[in-house]
Amino acid sequence: MRSSLNIYLAGLSVFDFLLLAMSVMIYPLMETCLQQGDRGDVCHIFWYTSVFTYPVSLIAQTGSVWTCVAITLDRFLAVKYPLHMRLWCTSKRAIWVLSFITAFSIIYKIPSFFELSHDECGRVTATSLRNHPLYIVLYITYGNVFILLLIPWLIIIILNVVTVNAVRAAYKMRCQLRMNQRTEDNDRMTKMATVTIVAFILFNSIAGFTQIIEGFSLKIPGQQYFLTVGNFLVCLNSASNILIYSIFGRRFRKMAFNLVCPCISAHYQPLGRHLENKTQVSAI
Repeated sequence: MRSSLNIYLAGLSVFDFLLLAMSVMIYPLMETCLQQGDRGDVCHIFWYTSVFTYPVSLIAQTGSVWTCVAITLDRFLAVKYPLHMRLWCTSKRAIWVLSFITAFSIIYKIPSFFELSHDECGRVTATSLRNHPLYIVLYITYGNVFILLLIPWLIIIILNVVTVNAVRAAYKMRCQLRMNQRTEDNDRMTKMATVTIVAFILFNSIAGFTQIIEGFSLKIPGQQYFLTVGNFLVCLNSASNILIYSIFGRRFRKMAFNLVCPCISAHYQPLGRHLENKTQVSAI
């Protein structure tokens, strides 16, 4: 049965994959173009693709941020209100939430499609909209700071602190009682979600700090290095989530193994059934 958390994690994986794909199309081409001095076929490819890949990467980043908020809220409700979990945290509701996040991300980042254009030589250049002072202040500075940083990060941090404290208290209480398999699975899912969110905060902190610096036109030593490291850590965060799923998700490991190594899986599956049946017979 699909849980709401699995659906949110699948949505986060889609946004992460899209962000990584756009990053692969942006940064290597941009670096090569800079080394060639704005000459060569690579520069032309970068100029003509960046007007699309840049806004799509921003949409994926926005969707990733608010999907992390949805994951945090899902685990908060599951831990604090376990009796209402089946009513509130349903797979159908998770699909609706992901659909809303996707629509919101696209609508919010539509203006970014009009930030870049081509000059008479075909080179990519900023449009008058991107250079407009009011657009820079309201949309790029305050919009991104509140929509992508302050509001989601405050929600994530506050709810995660409450969730972690509740999990620790429940664990101490269950140490004196018998722990069933369902409780263990729920705890494992909560831990996986918590690690995912903590990794998101750590990997995106430098990028968020750089965004504030650029938004308010602040000048600090080594600002360009912060930008480079921040972009790298954002990409690393998108690529590291699959490792977190593999560590905490037994079902995910099994599905990934069956997908990557179907021949080996098909060979050992009958052996696994034989050992399981033998164990059951011995127990009888």
